[in-house]
Amino acid sequence: QPTGVLEWISDNMSPELDNKLKQAIRAKRKRHFNAEQVHTKKKSIDLDYRVWEKLSQRANELGCTLSDAIEYLVSEASRSEQASKTVTSLKEDLSKLLSDDK
Repeated sequence: QPTGVLEWISDNMSPELDNKLKQAIRAKRKRHFNAEQVHTKKKSIDLDYRVWEKLSQRANELGCTLSDAIEYLVSEASRSEQASKTVTSLKEDLSKLLSDDK
C-alpha cells in the first residue's frame, strides 16, 4: 500500500515535514548501506564540547572533515613519537661512542 501512504502524507503533512521525512529515510538508508562495507562503516564517539571545539577549529584550518582531522593528528603524533625515539636512540649511541673514546 505504498500509494496509500503517499496519499496520506500529501493529505496530512506539510511540505516541510514531508521533506524532513524524506531526508530521514535517505539518511537511514545511507547509514544502512554504508554499514555493509568496512571502509564506509561509521562509528560514533562522544566528545566534550571543548575537545570538539578544538578539533573543529583544527579541521577548519586543515580544510577537512572531523574524521580526516583526527586521522591526520593521530598520524602526526605517531610520526612525532617515532622521530623522538630515533633522536633519543641517536643521542644514546653518540654518548656511548664518545664515552668509549676516552
